[in-house]
Amino acid sequence: MIWVTWRQNRAEGFVALGVLLLSSLFLLVTGLQMAHDFQQSGLSDCLAHHTQSAICATLAKAFMNQYSPFLPFASALVFLPILLGVIVGAPLVAREFEQRTHQLVWLQSITRMRWLSVKVVVVLGTSLLAALALMVLLIWWYSPFSQLIGSFNQVTFDFAGPVLIASTAMALALGIFAGTLTRRTVFAIFLTIVLIVVIRIGVEFNLRPNYEPPIIVTWPLVQGDNPATVGTQPPPIILKTQDWNLGQGFMDAQGNKTGVFRCTGPQTQTLAQCIQTNGYRNYLSYQPANRFWTFQWIETSIYLAFTLVAVGTTFLLMKRRPT
Repeated sequence: MIWVTWRQNRAEGFVALGVLLLSSLFLLVTGLQMAHDFQQSGLSDCLAHHTQSAICATLAKAFMNQYSPFLPFASALVFLPILLGVIVGAPLVAREFEQRTHQLVWLQSITRMRWLSVKVVVVLGTSLLAALALMVLLIWWYSPFSQLIGSFNQVTFDFAGPVLIASTAMALALGIFAGTLTRRTVFAIFLTIVLIVVIRIGVEFNLRPNYEPPIIVTWPLVQGDNPATVGTQPPPIILKTQDWNLGQGFMDAQGNKTGVFRCTGPQTQTLAQCIQTNGYRNYLSYQPANRFWTFQWIETSIYLAFTLVAVGTTFLLMKRRPT
């Protein structure tokens, strides 16, 4: 069964392997060059001995100007799990039903549960090993940037820890589920993309910033009648590089956050009176750096839960639906 699974999916495997090898080659070449320049320029020693980033600002600016164009490529690699789910997971079962090759296997004293189990284990196991290797390579490649701009942000978070492995498992599991449910490759691909996108958007933009209550710092507004000068007083804290800045703006007396003033009261009141009436003040919302790994494991658990549900539902469908 393992050999048959490989034979049936070798084309998709070669495509995925090719993408992985090309990506790894790029990361290795550019990563070695970045690591060399990071050391030789003195930026590494500067950051190690000075906690104030301004002292190393010139070196950091030169490094970022040279290598920051590579960041979009690394960010694009977070789409690899989606690619695996679409080209490997979705056709895994759906194509078998379309071509009716599953019936030949089931007639060879191999039960449908064993048939599906081997497919799932081989594909998931191989893909997770590849995701693990890619995660290690990405963390090493990004290490100079992590000291300059941090890893606790909406972009880097996806490949800076076990979330990458869990999202890969989820994408494949959703693809296999979609193929088992629809039994049509094209429909399965479409359904896989929809499921992955909906889950990822919901998790990354709604759940992730709130795994733990964000820390909110408030301070008085600089009051005056000129809107351009209101709120220019600096915050009472300075965020660390590794902290995740969730946003800042104005907050009224009821705790409502806004980017503009909404005045209640007489139309003739001045801006200063509006601020006083509504209790406006500055706010800064952030997640501290020491929560990074807590957030990583929470999100990893969420994606693994979706994976287990998808795999369990797949086996249930295979067991109960007629051939």
